Amino acid sequence: MTHPKYVASCSGGKDSVATLLLAAQHNEPLDEAVFSEVMFDQDTSGEVPEHRDFIYDRLKPFCEKELGIKFTILHADKTYDEVFHHVITRGPHKGVVRGFAWAGMCAVNRDCKIPPVRKYNAALSPDTVSYVGIAEDEPKRLARLDGITKVSLLAKYGMTEADAYKLCQEHGLLSPIYAHCRRNGCWFCPNASDSELLHMVTKHPDIFDRLIEWENEDNIFHRRMTRRETPSEVKARLLSKSQTGFSSPRSKYEMEV
Repeated sequence: MTHPKYVASCSGGKDSVATLLLAAQHNEPLDEAVFSEVMFDQDTSGEVPEHRDFIYDRLKPFCEKELGIKFTILHADKTYDEVFHHVITRGPHKGVVRGFAWAGMCAVNRDCKIPPVRKYNAALSPDTVSYVGIAEDEPKRLARLDGITKVSLLAKYGMTEADAYKLCQEHGLLSPIYAHCRRNGCWFCPNASDSELLHMVTKHPDIFDRLIEWENEDNIFHRRMTRRETPSEVKARLLSKSQTGFSSPRSKYEMEV
């Protein structure tokens, strides 16, 4: 009799990494960790550079060498470059280049993040068990799991989000993104906080300025990166704000533990 495959969805954030650690600590079956990486273009990751390096240089080797499990990195056929430069084919804006992703209607999540995950899941056996990084103190999200094919080890072992943060910190597996933000997401996300955007503007200006180049292209329908500002406006405001003492807030999890 063959056993079902056990797979952990892993973004590299505290909850998904804590799930890997709990599986190892409690001898829970685990065969593979899966990470879906959004790409800005064919050569540049959509992940914040420090987080991208953490995934490739720290987490992937840890899973493969220390946990003895496969670490799979998925990529969609489309990049953000292609999503941005898609030419609208119908309606009043036909013939115009789409432009930046809309806040709350993320075409990047739809076209770049989800498709490779769906394709991967479709190839799995129906009895595959997926570990999902949802903490005990997230009841609404936990209610969506069936507890059979979709399981939270964090809930099983009574781990809150703060507990997950601490567990990752204790094992040297806390992504460096938590030094400047509370979540991990694409560095060009329209929902990014000021602290996330300031990090890119000041630490990775060469990458962020790619957005300003796009903003200044001709025939662009949506030029705003956020709900109200273009990339150049975001940069000007945050640099001005940083000169008056703006700094990234400490993680709420760091304050709790």
